[in-house]
Amino acid sequence: MADEKFRRPKWCCAPRSPERHKQLVRAVGEAERSWEILDKSVYTVGRHETADFQLQGELVSRIHAAVLQDVEGERYLVDLKSTHGTFLESKRLKPHEPVKWPQGHLASFGFGPKALFLLLGSVAAEENVANAAEKATEEDVEPASKRPRTDTVEVDDPMAALYGDLPEAKLIEAPKVVESKMQPLPTPIKDPTRVIFLDIDGVLRPLHSRQDAFQNTRTIEINGARVPLLGSSEAKAGVDFWPSAMRALRFIVQKTEARIVLSSDWRKQDVLKEGIESAFEEHGIPSLYSSTPDLDQATPGVIKAIHSSFREKRCKEIRKWLKQHPKITHFCAIDDVDLSMVDKASLKSGRDAENIFLDPDKEFVKTNPVVGLTMEISKLVICYLNGTEPSEEILAAVFGEPTGTITKLS
Repeated sequence: MADEKFRRPKWCCAPRSPERHKQLVRAVGEAERSWEILDKSVYTVGRHETADFQLQGELVSRIHAAVLQDVEGERYLVDLKSTHGTFLESKRLKPHEPVKWPQGHLASFGFGPKALFLLLGSVAAEENVANAAEKATEEDVEPASKRPRTDTVEVDDPMAALYGDLPEAKLIEAPKVVESKMQPLPTPIKDPTRVIFLDIDGVLRPLHSRQDAFQNTRTIEINGARVPLLGSSEAKAGVDFWPSAMRALRFIVQKTEARIVLSSDWRKQDVLKEGIESAFEEHGIPSLYSSTPDLDQATPGVIKAIHSSFREKRCKEIRKWLKQHPKITHFCAIDDVDLSMVDKASLKSGRDAENIFLDPDKEFVKTNPVVGLTMEISKLVICYLNGTEPSEEILAAVFGEPTGTITKLS
């Protein structure tokens, strides 16, 4: 629910140069849904028709959050006591406490597969802002910290906003230091009874440059800079893996002693597998145990198998691997593609599709491709692998269903 008692800070106002600081907010996963941030001090986010950025989702409150601006055109995100929460790069915001929203960062309204996402700016927009900032420097425009302004009451202390945001920046950078010092987990079991079938894109790393990866492109472009993606460098394929996803995967292995079986198309190229191993080593995760068979690989004298969909093929590959390893008692597939949904084409073909696809109540979890594997999802995977019943709290954290008493929307 939205709290009507929220009052905007004194520093909140329209930018001094709205056109120069103009920016777009883009709905991730929704075609042609974007809004312009220009000359208003406050933009509201919610499913109500009066919201400036209207989102239609069951986890979105009527007036869920707000985007604030200051005199320099900086943007801040504030949660308005929404029912399911507002998240910035997977970190939940405290109600009524504005947090700086950097360009290129994702904001989530609700959490889990049903959450909706907004992205502040695009690569092109970021470059425009950077050029504008450089031009402003050349024109000797002083920063807000050195330029006293008393012509408006609302801008009596611009430094208050920057000072209040400083701890957030430190918290965002902290995980990078922790990850580099992770100690390896104990020696993995040679003959496991539990396995994780692991996808990569949309689970451990963003979906961008998926095609680049499979064309052996050695670098990718991030914010205008060429960054190593593949090769023999220390980064290899794991240069853009989410640290939070790697922590969640490590947590699963630590609590279940399960081994990892690669089900992603990354298994088809040695250089990509080497990159995964490098990333696992960096985060103290045991090396890959195995890979699922490739049913698309041509075998002499055998007609290539026909599958109704990519999802059916991946499920068949997992089922075939399990038949070859009968000692496995528990498994869970982690994928950004729904492997539990039966295709209409499979049903029409007369095949026993229900025995091909995976059971979402014990064999499969789906990640949101713009967030990947989270600690909340990892707890559900641990329950599946250990054969225990997940609690209502765990299910609510993953699927976004509220627990306890729900306050009616005002």
